Amino acid sequence: MPTPAMLTPRQVLILVHGRYFTSGLVSAVGVAVLGLLTYALAGLGPAIALGSGALTVCFADNPAPTRVKRVELLFTSVASTVAFALVSASLWWPPVQIGLIPLLGFFSGLIAAWGKRALAASFSVLFISVITLGSPAMQSLAQLAAAVALFLFGALLYTAYALLLAHWLRRRTKQQALAELLAQLGQFAHWLANSFSARSSNVNDAVAHLTAINDTLQNTRDIVLRDVNSEADRALAARLILLLEVNEALLASQTDVELIRSQFDATTVPDALHDWATTIGDALDQRADALLRGTQASTLPTRLPCSQTIAHALETLQPSQPSAVFDQARMALRATADKLQRITDLLGQLPQTHATAEADPLQGMDLQAFLSPLHYDPKTLWRSIRWESPILRYAIRLALAMLAGELLLRALPYHPHDYWVLLTIGVILRPNYSVTRQRIKDRVLGTLLGCAMVAALLSLRPSLAVMTLCVFVSLALARTFITLNYRFTALFASVNALLLVALLEPGSQFLVTLRLQDTLLGAALAWAFSYVLPRWEANDLRRQVDALQRAALGYAKAVLDPQQVSDLNYRRERKRIQDTLAAVGGLHARMLEEPRQHQRMRRELADFIAHSDVFSAHLATLRVLRAQRGDRVLPAPERERLRITLDRIAHCLTPGSNLACADAAPTGPVDNPVERRLREVEAEARTMARLSRQLLSPAGT
Repeated sequence: MPTPAMLTPRQVLILVHGRYFTSGLVSAVGVAVLGLLTYALAGLGPAIALGSGALTVCFADNPAPTRVKRVELLFTSVASTVAFALVSASLWWPPVQIGLIPLLGFFSGLIAAWGKRALAASFSVLFISVITLGSPAMQSLAQLAAAVALFLFGALLYTAYALLLAHWLRRRTKQQALAELLAQLGQFAHWLANSFSARSSNVNDAVAHLTAINDTLQNTRDIVLRDVNSEADRALAARLILLLEVNEALLASQTDVELIRSQFDATTVPDALHDWATTIGDALDQRADALLRGTQASTLPTRLPCSQTIAHALETLQPSQPSAVFDQARMALRATADKLQRITDLLGQLPQTHATAEADPLQGMDLQAFLSPLHYDPKTLWRSIRWESPILRYAIRLALAMLAGELLLRALPYHPHDYWVLLTIGVILRPNYSVTRQRIKDRVLGTLLGCAMVAALLSLRPSLAVMTLCVFVSLALARTFITLNYRFTALFASVNALLLVALLEPGSQFLVTLRLQDTLLGAALAWAFSYVLPRWEANDLRRQVDALQRAALGYAKAVLDPQQVSDLNYRRERKRIQDTLAAVGGLHARMLEEPRQHQRMRRELADFIAHSDVFSAHLATLRVLRAQRGDRVLPAPERERLRITLDRIAHCLTPGSNLACADAAPTGPVDNPVERRLREVEAEARTMARLSRQLLSPAGT
């Protein structure tokens, strides 16, 4: 879920103890120490050159395993040094910049082909390319060489510092990532509690929660399950494995909400389920807080009063007349209570902050299968050089926007900080139109607030010590929010930039006005060029829908294999469907921000995601039911029933063949939970097939 514009006190507390604030603080300390030490030893000029190298690389210093961070920071150090050298040399021949800056913009845009994490390195290259335009020209080639050497030295010093700190804080970073997942699951549990009491049942809310959970899950897996080299690492990885089971049970608990509410609305059941889910949400929140603070969370009782209320309702409540629907609801209520009890038991198994799990959930598990590929293969850039590639289109768009900015600035009256316009274009333009649009809003509003803060601060005529402290704090906070909420980053980046100029260029006039003016001009150019060679989300709809159908079918095969349930294969397929659901959910969210004429089947796509989620939740329940029966060989009739269900699902979900999916539902009595759940899975598969036909029809795409 996106971070709200205003943070609650608890969110502030989690943020301060979290890995993003730690990363921001580490970056600010590293840049400040390197800059101040160089200033004390060699003076202002060398300090600016060396500090610029450290500052540029710090933007790419995001939480990651040490070996991943090593590749990212070293690449950023070299690429940004080359950009710094080229732009510094171009200051002798300003007309060269008309071609050089767009070329560097194109290169930085192409770096995005390596994925979301590479955007930080992309920004670093663009940042130093633009900022260097505001520097005075070097007096000689020797001075240029010395400045480039100092810049590279500062970048490498910061890289060494960041890697050392990353190794030292490795376990703490894993704890913080686990706490993020706990907090995200806690939010979902509270949303689930509200849905039981009819206070929240919006499909878009469900899709947003699902997308946020799956994004957080993948980030957490990549940090916690990578480089498991010690017993402490294994303990944290074991906690994550248990949390994956909690997540699965939580998602499965949403399948029967409407049926239960419709049949038990006038009883104590909805309130009891609300209280139970709220208790689970509070327990998850407490464990997140305890993990961040290094304290002990309170113990969750095995039997809760709300669970006893549900048990009593199952024993005593009867309809006035025999009702098949009520029998279904009773079966659903029992299944939901079993899931909530399973979550309660799992939370009781979660080891405390300094304890290890008694059992080893990692036994025989290949952790590499659950990690995202983090390869920076140069061939990936080459494969992006094709007209259909959204990355190539983004790189061209960014280069053209930079060229337009350069030409416009040369036509406008000169002022000393016009590179702020180009920097605004660089930080706003993104491969996706929706992200660009949101960053325009965030950049303008954040800059406005930052300018107001600096104007108020400068009016008080603060001392040098106060201004230096404000520069440090603003840098730390700008780095903290860079991937959480860009509005705050824009705010604190404006504070940082304006105070730095005020320190380095005392007496500068109209700083605040110029910053705001340049931001508005850059935002206008970025908005205009966001329509150049766009890649609308609807263009990717067919591929994403097909991918989700394949993932759902693979997950079904892992659960319903008539022979046996392979735990490793099941976990792989569960990860695959979670990642695919997150990708399709992200596509839906971004499409909602695009111009209306480029949106396609918004409601149908939301329904498709929601039903895919319910489909996976039913399968998760079936997996639990099968696990409860042990590993014994199933009788022939049960194996045949599973095979029939798999065949029906395959007919529905195999891309291109779902026209063969029968619309008629199975008939006959439902006398056991497995049969009921199998019919639910088949019904969801038919619904997914119907929705996918609508989404992929010529009218839809």
